Amino acid sequence: MNEGLYVRNLTKTLRGTQVLKNLSFEQPKGTIYGISGDNGAGKSTFLKILASVLIPDGGHVSFSGVDLSNKAQWRSLIGYVPQEVALDDRLRVRETLAFWAAVRGVPASTRRAIVESAKGDPLIADFIDKPIRECSGGMARRASLVVGLFGDPALLLLDEPFSGADARSRTLMMERLQHLRDRNRTILVASHVETTLATLCDRVLHLKDGYFHNVD
Repeated sequence: MNEGLYVRNLTKTLRGTQVLKNLSFEQPKGTIYGISGDNGAGKSTFLKILASVLIPDGGHVSFSGVDLSNKAQWRSLIGYVPQEVALDDRLRVRETLAFWAAVRGVPASTRRAIVESAKGDPLIADFIDKPIRECSGGMARRASLVVGLFGDPALLLLDEPFSGADARSRTLMMERLQHLRDRNRTILVASHVETTLATLCDRVLHLKDGYFHNVD
């Protein structure tokens, strides 16, 4: 391993059901891994644990030598884009970027630079002044990805990032993720669309009955 993502014997029970059962795998830095599985298989639960939103019942997780239990340092390494699009539909896209940058403690001068830079970002440049409520599903997903990339995270966690996205949006997002991989970023993508994962990912893991099963 190159001190990438290390998961050992991860367990989680929700509402009396053991969703994750001693789940283990390793992912080298500079790779994209996909997580497939049926609805309710535990994909979102797994990513929420890695995002430190949920606390595991047991097991060990580390990335780049940092343990998940060290929340402050861990959160400085990761970017997380949840399945639910958490964008205020009253704001324009550029205002959304400034808002989330402020929430994450980015200084005002840097926030202005982020918004200025976003005007040339192919993911959102053509609708940066559009209100979120007028954005298509694909546009909202692209804006969510840009927000998730604030701080240039070393480990990026994406939960159904292509849901509701049109073909152009999927292509643009996949190109960005491949570019990030080329920059040695480590990416986990959960999706129920296995054909997309097969095209994008270096390896795909199928989550079933609380365990990962290789499908590549």
